[in-house]
Amino acid sequence: MESDTIKTLTAKEMKNLAKPEFAKNPDQFYPTKVFSKFGFSRAQCKKCHANFWRHVETKETCGDSNCEGSYKFIGVGTGKGRKGNKITYAEAWQGFMKSFTSARIPCTAIERYPVVARWRNDVEYVAAGIYCFQPYCVTGEMEPPANPLICPQFCVRFNDLDNIGLTGRHYSGFIMLGIQVFNLPNKYIFFKEECVEWFNDLDNIGLTGRHYSGFIMLGIQVFNLPNKYIFFKEECVEFNLRWLIEELEIDPDEITLIEDVWAGGGNLGPCVEYFIGGLEVGNMVFMQFKTFPDGSREELPVKIIDTGIGLERIPWLINGTPTSYMDVFRHAFTWLSEKLNIQVNTEVWEKFGPLSCRLNIDEVDDIDKTWKEISELINIPVETVKNAIAPIKDMYIVLDHTRSVLLIVEDGSLPSNVGGGANVRNILRRVFALLKKNSWWDKLGMDGLIELFQKHKDDLRGIYGEFKEYKSFRSIIEVEYERWIQTDKDQKDRLSKLITKSKGKLTIEDWIIAITSWGIPADRVHEISGIPPPGDLYYQIAYRQEQMTKAPESILYDTTHLTETVNLYYADHKMMKFTSKVIEVLSNITQAGIKNIVILAESAFYPISGGQANDTGNMVINGVTYEVKEVEKIGRCVLHILDRAVEGDIIGAEVQGNIDEDRRKQLRNHHTATHIVFAACRKVLGPHVWQNGAKKTVEVAHLDITHYRSLTHEEELAIENAANRIVSSCTNINKSFMNKAEAEIEYGFSLYQGGIVPGNNLRVVNIEGVDTEACCGTHCDNTAEVGRIRLLKSHRISDGIVRLNYVAGEKALVKLNEEDGILYHLCKLWGISLPEIVPTAERFFQGYKKLEETARKQQEKILALTVKSILCDPGYTLALLNSDQANPTLYFSFLKEHAENLKNTGKGVIFVGNNFLYGLLGKKELLDVNGLLNVLKKNNAEAKIKAQEKLQVKKGKGKPMTIEGAVEFSYIGSYTQEVKDFLFAAGFKLFE
Repeated sequence: MESDTIKTLTAKEMKNLAKPEFAKNPDQFYPTKVFSKFGFSRAQCKKCHANFWRHVETKETCGDSNCEGSYKFIGVGTGKGRKGNKITYAEAWQGFMKSFTSARIPCTAIERYPVVARWRNDVEYVAAGIYCFQPYCVTGEMEPPANPLICPQFCVRFNDLDNIGLTGRHYSGFIMLGIQVFNLPNKYIFFKEECVEWFNDLDNIGLTGRHYSGFIMLGIQVFNLPNKYIFFKEECVEFNLRWLIEELEIDPDEITLIEDVWAGGGNLGPCVEYFIGGLEVGNMVFMQFKTFPDGSREELPVKIIDTGIGLERIPWLINGTPTSYMDVFRHAFTWLSEKLNIQVNTEVWEKFGPLSCRLNIDEVDDIDKTWKEISELINIPVETVKNAIAPIKDMYIVLDHTRSVLLIVEDGSLPSNVGGGANVRNILRRVFALLKKNSWWDKLGMDGLIELFQKHKDDLRGIYGEFKEYKSFRSIIEVEYERWIQTDKDQKDRLSKLITKSKGKLTIEDWIIAITSWGIPADRVHEISGIPPPGDLYYQIAYRQEQMTKAPESILYDTTHLTETVNLYYADHKMMKFTSKVIEVLSNITQAGIKNIVILAESAFYPISGGQANDTGNMVINGVTYEVKEVEKIGRCVLHILDRAVEGDIIGAEVQGNIDEDRRKQLRNHHTATHIVFAACRKVLGPHVWQNGAKKTVEVAHLDITHYRSLTHEEELAIENAANRIVSSCTNINKSFMNKAEAEIEYGFSLYQGGIVPGNNLRVVNIEGVDTEACCGTHCDNTAEVGRIRLLKSHRISDGIVRLNYVAGEKALVKLNEEDGILYHLCKLWGISLPEIVPTAERFFQGYKKLEETARKQQEKILALTVKSILCDPGYTLALLNSDQANPTLYFSFLKEHAENLKNTGKGVIFVGNNFLYGLLGKKELLDVNGLLNVLKKNNAEAKIKAQEKLQVKKGKGKPMTIEGAVEFSYIGSYTQEVKDFLFAAGFKLFE
């Protein structure tokens, strides 16, 4: 569903606004007393000047790898890992889950949320575990799905793509393990001591991470609601430090704590990052503020702790492997390297690994200089290092990007040229480009690429279990590959023109347009142009995307002081008459302030909502009948917009409401049909289909679905047939209100086809065994009530979105009758039977095409003879001809062949049709074209004349020739007699 966007400050810009204030007041924003309690003292990093806390006075740097210069744990491991207790990627999660679900106060392990954030209207993808609980748990409007809970949440970020494969820690898709605890009134869960005890029970967990565009992160979220305080900064820092020092046996001298600010998802607060061995282990975020697009902020009533711990870094830090990719892509990497016959130069990687942190593209000014420094430190020539690193780096990129694409597509988002889908297409095409560049495609092929996706499932099985069958996945990848291949030539031509225009240079804007708008991967741009991509290219792309956010909804009327309107149609959707009382009358802002907006205590009128048009009808107030033209819901109240202003003071007056029954029934049928058509689309096309928008009017309904190509006629028929089989199945349609958490557990996030639903309760519409959605519209009680569904047409409205138009019930019967009438008329007109219509029409059409071709050739000959007559007639230098053509296509196609003769004779011709002018002049002095334009603008201020003085003329099968000096011009639009008078005055004579 489309939404307006507005300019907003990025998270980084909001952080920079808050940093000076937080740094000046550390005691106010950071738990300094706990730092001191554990023997830490405040200092300023001598390199980056960040404020940090250290356990030993000799520590002069903050612990960030940029300041440390290397990872200290590679080759030796950390904590328990130094004692030989290595762990796998899946074991990191399994041990975490075992510890927390079997603790004295056990957590409930819930399934991950989809990475496609359908429950939010401000972001497209989940970029951190806390996103799953924003905005409603953060504001206290909604209860959590369990209490306490843990969740391995897959997230994606696209701002660090430049670093993937090099630094050992960057990804484009990641899992955040979340721990959420909610202390509710009269339901005490645990407090400080129990939390510390919890973390002392962790027997199998390693450490954490940062700077992932895609990774698994362990998260601890604590929601301190008003009067429901659990713990905040001091306790959070305390149990994190105890976990590191006592459970993981980390020497506190190795730990540093950096003061920072976190912003994201509309929230902001101080945070404390903790580092070990040059690696960021975790980030304790103290979410205190709600932010607005302009950077302003206000205090949150709910204080939240969100501690993030990156799962990808746990086995890396514990095991001490050269890069985290070796642990994360264990099976996939082994399979791919064998398939491509690539050997890892372990000697180089073991020496390079500790220094790979220096290659963070976003933070390096001179990358060549950095490579040289690394070469000197490990005593291996630069080219030897690069040659050893390059193919493995490309393999890591392929592994990372394919895993991200797998989860994103599985969760219901498709590659496209718009929105977040552009990022998906970008990384997928980057995979194709790398496979081609390295000649790996010949070894892998489509079958091998699909098998690689399966290997990712194998690596994730220990975390997510078995993946469900996804029958359309291969088709989606194949279509994307075909599009990439087919558009490659067009892309190259377009890019070459841009490079020529820019004199061999490409600005950062040029790169972004080429990648995000034209779909050309950066590697392909580099290959075509020979220009290396900017070091921060993907950061700049992500930065520009982050600058735009969805605009907040504009609310014209304040109804917060009024009681909620009781919606009678939920209890009985067949109620067409009701009585109520007026509780408020509002002045209509859009109609010069007339008082024609009435709010009732209860109402059976359905307001426009969820793409469904509103009910109409009338209401009788104090004996006066008013037509109800529009109905809408603002806040908790239903507003009835009447045909005119109400008479007198009617507050408290009794109302008789009457619903237009035929309209209600048709809208109800169209809305129910929408659910049925959607279910049919998923059945026919595959699980990638999600609703992207819908509209239900009395005349017609449409449904927008996510799909990667236009529908074939066969697919349209299959969808219509599947929909009508559902109708004829006479399936019951149950409508009820459910607790949101319980509904999500029972039905999953496919509930949210229509977008976000605030509050703790959902109205669930369940077509038994067919489709279940959270929906507030009017629906039938049984599918049989919908009647016939007729699919009218389908078409792509944007990349990755297909719209289906259809009618149901009485409107379907009208449409079927119309179609039958057409067939009957043709049969009667042609004197044939129904089976003969198609062959007869084909015969007529073929005959028509032949006659059309003959007529075209005759018109061409007539035009040639006409021009020849003008050229040979000394009485005509400038000829004006009335045209019987509907448009100037004939002249554009064939008149230019005579341009050279007109030029040589110095003559000109102008053809005037009912709504166009077309002229071909042997030289430009024959007519003042600007003067003609001025005359045209007297009647049409927007008038424009297209003219060119360099004509490309092709005769026969030879190469086109260029004719300079002659002028071709055209105008499309209405004109007056004054135009012809101007041409006559210029010397043109009417040729007859």
